[in-house]
Amino acid sequence: MKKRNYSFTDKSINLPKNEVHIWNFDLNKYLLLIDKFSNILSEEELMRADKFYFDRDKNWYIISRGLLRVFVNVYSSIPAKEINFIFNDFGKPSLQKSYNIYDLHFNLSHSKNYMNIGFVNDTDIGIDVELMKPFKDHLEIAKRFFSTAEVEQLLSFPADKMLDGFYSCWTAKESVIKLSGEGLSFPLKEFDVQLVNLNVGESYNYKVDLKKRLKVLLVEVFKLKDDLYGACAVSNEMFDFIHCYLEDEKEIENLLH
Repeated sequence: MKKRNYSFTDKSINLPKNEVHIWNFDLNKYLLLIDKFSNILSEEELMRADKFYFDRDKNWYIISRGLLRVFVNVYSSIPAKEINFIFNDFGKPSLQKSYNIYDLHFNLSHSKNYMNIGFVNDTDIGIDVELMKPFKDHLEIAKRFFSTAEVEQLLSFPADKMLDGFYSCWTAKESVIKLSGEGLSFPLKEFDVQLVNLNVGESYNYKVDLKKRLKVLLVEVFKLKDDLYGACAVSNEMFDFIHCYLEDEKEIENLLH
């Protein structure tokens, strides 16, 4: 993975035209900032947070929405509290065009306490993160949702690496359909991704041909932990994927002021 550290001395980041910035978070690191994150959420977001039955899930939701607002502010200069998200019919968020002077595109995903957000200019983006969990019927799930070529790839994996193959496929396909903004109405068997076995800290990118849609995407699959895979898709073949990190985690609190 290509990595870069940032320090928010000026509370902004320049996003080059040929780069995708991916931020990966463990939401549990920010539990002590829950009240500050709550202060920048909209009334609608706070009402949705209150509907969660478990405090754990409520806190993760508040932190994830707060981090999204913080980093949209960093890339767009729109004050976090004033950001007005709009949503398509499948729930994909974006910024109102009248406020989006940089044509900033973003997408987020979370799996329990892990979350990632991807940012790019002038092109569509989809992102996914998944905690790996062993399950007995993953081959049946693959046969139901994966293409014939993907199932053949999966069956070629050694038994002890098959779960890696499965999640490298699942996250890639999720990132593609999230880019489209069409949710599961996008036929998963209509395109093929590549299955890979990665070590922690490794990534692999490749082109995905959407065939019937006459479109080619660029996808990067990455492994963040022993049990955590992610993937990001963009509708431009000439981009670099940069995994971004804070030089000091405490800087998040400074961004909340």
